[in-house]
Amino acid sequence: MAGIFSSIPTILITVFIFGLLIFIHELGHYIAARRSGVGIIEFAIGMGPKLYSWEGKYNTFSLRALPIGGFVSMVGEYSDEIEVKDKGKTPLAEISVWKRMIIVLAGPLMNILLGFVVMSVLVMSSDYIYTATVAEFNDAATSNQHGLMVDDQIVEINGKGIYVYTDMSYKIVSDGIKPLDITVIRDGKKVFLKDVRVPVTNDGGVNYGEVDFKVWAKEKTVGNVIHQSFFQSVSTIYMTMDSLLDAIGGRYGADAVSGPVGIGGEIGNVIESGSSITETVRNLATILVFISISLGIFNLLPIPVLDGGMLLFCIIEIIRRKPMNKKLERTISGVFMVLLLTATAVIFFKDLVNLF
Repeated sequence: MAGIFSSIPTILITVFIFGLLIFIHELGHYIAARRSGVGIIEFAIGMGPKLYSWEGKYNTFSLRALPIGGFVSMVGEYSDEIEVKDKGKTPLAEISVWKRMIIVLAGPLMNILLGFVVMSVLVMSSDYIYTATVAEFNDAATSNQHGLMVDDQIVEINGKGIYVYTDMSYKIVSDGIKPLDITVIRDGKKVFLKDVRVPVTNDGGVNYGEVDFKVWAKEKTVGNVIHQSFFQSVSTIYMTMDSLLDAIGGRYGADAVSGPVGIGGEIGNVIESGSSITETVRNLATILVFISISLGIFNLLPIPVLDGGMLLFCIIEIIRRKPMNKKLERTISGVFMVLLLTATAVIFFKDLVNLF
């Protein structure tokens, strides 16, 4: 992987993807803040020293040295002291708590929206729509020995509704280490299949189920393109949240957690393995969808310093009917910032070691 990630195209594409996701995220905060009347000090892409900056009509725009983040600095966000140049601009604390919640939510929602848009493009540009209807079984299949049949349309697995192929494949992969309860449409009627077993494989010390059959594909129509675009995006949100819960529950080890370096390595693998430019672009777009939606979901976690933490402070303010102590809020955020930066550094060096 070291040779792959050291290539200039991989590095540039990785920086572009993260730069785009950060820009979209911060643009959400920026637009919501401007629409709410909050004064903006700086809109920055990247962290660390400034590489380049310019003065816009309302605020400073800047590019910073480290492409690992970004921020929208608002008047009164980090200090009660307002600089002379920012006098007359509305501080964040002076707008209603509801408007502050909208500003907080705007960043993650923009990432999720980007995922939906890119997923729609992928669906529209695909040759066929893959269904959740069994076409034929693989040679080593076991699910056909436990009730599943050709032309069965799978509509539910372990209580989870199946709307698109990705719903079905993810539930089989994640839950298939144990017998599955599957509901299918067979000859126009619902049939419940209990304890359906699929082959189990081990990857990196983690067990996964295998989809042991192929599915039918169908021609695209306006209706099924809209259906697929929406439900594949929803499926990605579900996969992200479910995987996060599995990680918290200890199913995945520390090796499963990756930062920009680890993701860059995977991007390098995609570039290396693509048989054509079209396939490579589609695979990179798929990675972008997963990263963008994952970033949006992760930022909504109720952890101080993340957007979800800021949202939590707003909810506490609504319950208490008065703002939290600003000094306490900033202290809590500062402590969690140190913890987050420490975790980021650990993941960075872990990914770096894995490259060699």
